[in-house]
Amino acid sequence: MAHGLGHDAIAKRFGLSPHSVQRHGKNHLSPQMMAAVQHALHPSAVDLDALKVSEGENLLHHLVHQRARLASHIELAVETGDASAAIRGEGAVTANLQLVSKLLGVLVNVTEQRHQHLLTHPDYLRLREVLLKALAPFPEARIAVGRALAGIETQAAEDITSRARKPAKVIEAMPVAAPPVIEATPTKLPPCPVPLP
Repeated sequence: MAHGLGHDAIAKRFGLSPHSVQRHGKNHLSPQMMAAVQHALHPSAVDLDALKVSEGENLLHHLVHQRARLASHIELAVETGDASAAIRGEGAVTANLQLVSKLLGVLVNVTEQRHQHLLTHPDYLRLREVLLKALAPFPEARIAVGRALAGIETQAAEDITSRARKPAKVIEAMPVAAPPVIEATPTKLPPCPVPLP
């Protein structure tokens, strides 16, 4: 009752009438008892950490035993010549191994993003070269296209520069401080001992 199970379900389970279950709850289930049961349902943070460790170990134990059972089922399927059952068993073992690997932290999903700007992409550079060569017989058109491309490239370069000045977005890691910039003092070089030709 403290877990919130309905009177009808409790009555059916124990062969009682729903009214007698309700009456029993009113007469014998005090608010203190309800609170104690509810507190047991919501363990403290310390209990929760211990529970995670024990449940993790328990889960790992069950997965290892499941894999052993699957292996015996696969052997039986092979002995009886049931290839499809053996293949399904192998798939189940693979799924088991993946789950164990995730539980132990062996398998980690890594996502890598690479950004390459259009201006530095080889395809763009080739297109630019081909366009300007094709427009060589038409000087005015070539100049107009060259200016348009130069405008696009200038704007893109400004965007790249402005983005580079922003701090990098870091996920699940501490940002690394940039090394200090040491400005070199100009030094006067001695004259070249070799005379000019």
